[in-house]
Amino acid sequence: MKYDHKMIDPYKNIAYGSTANEEFTLFAFEENKRYPIQVEMIGVTNPDKDYFIARKTPHYFVIEYVESGEGFLEVGGEKYNLSAGDVYILTPGIPHKYGASKKNPYRKIWINCFSGFLNEFLAIYGLADKVVFKNSGCKKYFDEMLKYALDNPYNEDNSVGISRILFSLFFDLCEKFKAFNGVSVVAKKTKQLLDGAIYRKVNIEKLAEEVNVSKSQLSREFKKYYNCSPYQYLMNKKITVAKQLILNTKMKVSEISDALCFSDEYNFSNTFKAKTGVSPLAFKKLEGKLSDN
Repeated sequence: MKYDHKMIDPYKNIAYGSTANEEFTLFAFEENKRYPIQVEMIGVTNPDKDYFIARKTPHYFVIEYVESGEGFLEVGGEKYNLSAGDVYILTPGIPHKYGASKKNPYRKIWINCFSGFLNEFLAIYGLADKVVFKNSGCKKYFDEMLKYALDNPYNEDNSVGISRILFSLFFDLCEKFKAFNGVSVVAKKTKQLLDGAIYRKVNIEKLAEEVNVSKSQLSREFKKYYNCSPYQYLMNKKITVAKQLILNTKMKVSEISDALCFSDEYNFSNTFKAKTGVSPLAFKKLEGKLSDN
């Protein structure tokens, strides 16, 4: 399939450049099956100097491989230059923008998918803190996914086949790009669990049981390497996500509080103010004024 024209998003959540050179397979959504990964699309973006996509509040995972040429990616306040061999993984809820180089536009293979557990999976295997994997050597997985999509566009169990390939990709990336060099196993495992718990409640005592150490040892080891307690680390992560939700969605303060599993709106607002110096509503007004100037 191809896009017939520049796409328009009525909710103004996504902005597109040219999409004329994209080809994709659209997968049927299997509502009656609770697969851990549900594939939406797999496709190819052929070289096009006017191509870009910007999402304010993405609802799905975007996983892409640059086959040739060059491009750019902006996410989390960072800008990355992309080139042949690079893989990048974009997670739901984090605004991003990516596009082709004007002088040497890239060709890339990509997959969009929904998952309720993939954030935690990536965190546990040390992949959550890294967005771009340079010179990944992982072309074979994307070629395999693309072939599978072309061969099985109407297979009702397509998510199973694609998931098998995706997990192979993730484990390969994990082996090639091991993080946390020099960090203790306890601190590393604790951080991985916390990174996957931004949208969940966390009990530090149960966390310590999962890591198989005492609560005091867990806190001591974690602070040694990350200069804060596990609780402080998690709160910092939650507040970072809260800022993005405040600025880029129409969610109410109470809805953001619920999404991030604070005990109530009052507790969330107090924590937010303690971390930023202003209330959630004041933060939104202040950032709005700054963006207008």
